[in-house]
Amino acid sequence: MAVAQSGTSVSGKVLDEANNNPLIGVNILVKGKVIGTITDTEGNFELTINDSPPITLVVSSIGYQSKEIVISETQTNNLSIQLSEQAILGQEVVVSASRVEESILQSPVSIEKMDIRDIQSAAAPSFYDQIANMKGIDVSAQSLTFKSINPRGFGANGNTRVVQLIDGIDNQAPGLNFPVGNIVGIPELDLESVELLPGSASALYGPNAINGIILMNSKNPFEYQGLSVSAKLGLTHIDGEDDAPSLYQSYGLRYAKAFNNKLAFKINAEYLKATDFIGVDYRDAHDLVERSPEGIDPDDRASNRTYDGVNVYGDPLLNVGILGSGAGIGALLPTDERGDFTPTGYTEKEFVDNTTESIKVGGALHYRINDNLEALAQFNQGFGSTVYTANDRFVLDDFSIWTAKAELRGTNFFLRGYRTQENSGDSYAANTLASLINAQTTIPAYVQGFAGARLTGSGIDESHQLARTVSDAVRQQNLDNGRFQELYDSLRQVPISEGGAKFLDETSLTHFEGMYNLSEQIDFAEVIVGANYRQYNLRSDGTLFALQDDGEEFDINEWGAYVQLTKKLLDEKLDLTGSVRYDKNEYFDGQFSPRISGVYSTPGNHNFRASFQRGFRIPTTQDQFIDLDVVTRRLVGSNSVLINRYNFESNTVYTTQSVAAAQQAYQTNGDLAAAQALLDPVAFEEFDTEKVNTFEVGYKGLINNKLLIDAYYYYSAYQDFVAEIDFTQTAIAEQNPPYNIEPDPEGIVTQSVATQRYGFDVNADGTVNAHGFALAADYALEKGYTLGGNVAYNRLISQDDLIAQGFRAAYNTPEWRYNIRFSNRKLTDNLGFNIVWRWQDAFLWESSIGEGIIPAYQTLDAQLSYKLPDLKSVLKIGGSNILNERYTTSFANPRMGAIYYISITFDEFLN
Repeated sequence: MAVAQSGTSVSGKVLDEANNNPLIGVNILVKGKVIGTITDTEGNFELTINDSPPITLVVSSIGYQSKEIVISETQTNNLSIQLSEQAILGQEVVVSASRVEESILQSPVSIEKMDIRDIQSAAAPSFYDQIANMKGIDVSAQSLTFKSINPRGFGANGNTRVVQLIDGIDNQAPGLNFPVGNIVGIPELDLESVELLPGSASALYGPNAINGIILMNSKNPFEYQGLSVSAKLGLTHIDGEDDAPSLYQSYGLRYAKAFNNKLAFKINAEYLKATDFIGVDYRDAHDLVERSPEGIDPDDRASNRTYDGVNVYGDPLLNVGILGSGAGIGALLPTDERGDFTPTGYTEKEFVDNTTESIKVGGALHYRINDNLEALAQFNQGFGSTVYTANDRFVLDDFSIWTAKAELRGTNFFLRGYRTQENSGDSYAANTLASLINAQTTIPAYVQGFAGARLTGSGIDESHQLARTVSDAVRQQNLDNGRFQELYDSLRQVPISEGGAKFLDETSLTHFEGMYNLSEQIDFAEVIVGANYRQYNLRSDGTLFALQDDGEEFDINEWGAYVQLTKKLLDEKLDLTGSVRYDKNEYFDGQFSPRISGVYSTPGNHNFRASFQRGFRIPTTQDQFIDLDVVTRRLVGSNSVLINRYNFESNTVYTTQSVAAAQQAYQTNGDLAAAQALLDPVAFEEFDTEKVNTFEVGYKGLINNKLLIDAYYYYSAYQDFVAEIDFTQTAIAEQNPPYNIEPDPEGIVTQSVATQRYGFDVNADGTVNAHGFALAADYALEKGYTLGGNVAYNRLISQDDLIAQGFRAAYNTPEWRYNIRFSNRKLTDNLGFNIVWRWQDAFLWESSIGEGIIPAYQTLDAQLSYKLPDLKSVLKIGGSNILNERYTTSFANPRMGAIYYISITFDEFLN
């Protein structure tokens, strides 16, 4: 083989040390460069490097211990390399904790990692479900495909305090500011690893990574080549309780190819379809924490005319006197609580299509400009239909997100730019749609039936019963004659801004960033610097976001920059890292985010760490600019433009809780002055970013190469905590927003004027404190068995302080949770298994859709896998929640059940 004078040529073969069989698809990389190759189907490789010797080859393959080979000759042929199976725990390398490669044992902060072997051996149906087994991680399941990751408290359906990156791309839906699970995320066949940092990560990753960051890395087509295909078939609703037993199906394909170690490409696709689990909580949402047993019949209204079921839609609290004010029969239609009623609503099962689908397609083209520089272009798009929970149950129908990225990266830097574009498709709000249908059908019938009964001399209670009978007859008639379906089909296509239930959102996000490692220029320490620029373009045609005076929606610009310095001291036993970042959003003051950490390593693989870091969260696009009617109230953003537009300061607003108390007092004793004194006016202050200071200490160690221990304790103090308040204002019903309306506290108390209720975000006073700890242990037993588990504790210390200020604490996190795992990847040469038991404590869930106790639950996941070497395939049989113990993760979410599956995965380079 001819070699340039300054070049080096290497060829050889990689073998399994245990049986001398050739290993295929092994990565052969040049240390400190981007150049490399893989072994072919016979285990052979060839590589030409432009540099002169000595050079170091890094030889690695999943499941084997990496090996470094020093090449000292310009031409080395027939090199034989043997790799041994990786049996020692704690050997993973991570990059997310410090943005540079380091041993997971010496990470300066707590970090969780899932590699390819963990993904392949997962008992859960998907890798995203497997995240729930990580230490200290809670998951809110809003559907089979839409799950929100919640580390360290303040859990949410769509957590805006957690950032999810896929190959450096923010995977949020820009109009929602949170990732929509993995419904439009990364296909499993293309996933190389998942790294999760619980706790603040703003110092390196910027705004919103205040409670954690998830980094998903796809497979490089140079390093992972060949064809991979998977098929998974399973069953849901096996018990037939909420739906008939249904097929769960998922298919995946990935193909990657490299040419002359210079040009490579990959394409991948994944399709999933299943009958989703549904919400079946029929308890009355009124005062749910204090009363209302589970399992109340939504059709039994004989003793509960104001019944409002949690998973029943279209049943807002109304009043016959207010609705029938133009009937001309005066006192016969009471306007106080005697006139209150809710129309008969629709359960989720009879109203929401629970077919969930997810389609992911993508590809990338990589080009190695030289041994030190690689350019790539990447495109991914996901389509899906699912349901998620916010202030309503939103049906995401034909929802999609696409991302396009261009990146240039070298051995010590990267530059990237990407765009994320979402399209809400035919998505609609379920409760809004059901309420609109009832407003045109059963509600007028109820009021007319009530008025007719009163005119014939019936009492109020009897009139309500007769009105219910009349309205329910109209309801059934509409179902029978197709009027219901006609309204359902038409109103879900009408935007919310025009009186329908459809929300339009084509908001986009454009992002540019770069990082440079100055190690070659600076000797005394490792220094990295970076910066980014981001712009949100809000586009919802007025259905979700407020309009400017010129009729256009708002744009939001922000930028940031950071520097990090790492220094090794005490004979490299102490690793000190300090970083600081500055970020500026055009609507908020600039924010510094420092982090300082230290890791002290002692002989015997014992590593002690301590850190302090400050994180912050910019209020979301919706926190700032939402303008949305959700039937029970109107959600209004906290930007000063909207405060002025709705005259919140000139037309005094009062907390809804105080309005209810004043109205009740007036109805009880008739003392207007005393009742008015109970009104609590809201004062508006500057809306600011949310900050957190977190202190953490931890230990990670490997004892006798058998026992891996990982433990941490943290204490977090939040300032300017963003919380929602509910207030009420006088309004004119036919005019919204209520321009130039005079305040009328007397009319609010006596209920003689129309009012408008609002949801609005503010900053809580003082400091909100939380703390917790977690402990994980993995023990390597004989013959490849592994026994492991983890336990986590989280508690909100300042809950009473938040409640005293009139806020929902919304901590939404169980105090205790644990996982126990027993596995063996090689029970025999081809057989492996994995079993995971998960339990979590009961806790209180509070959110805009309601609040209630989430009972404790436990699940058992298990899988058995068998390798078929001749077919280069792995057969797996398994299931999640195989005991089918039904559970709900958060308020108004579906009741999850078992999934049983069988899958087969073909990999052209399977060893």
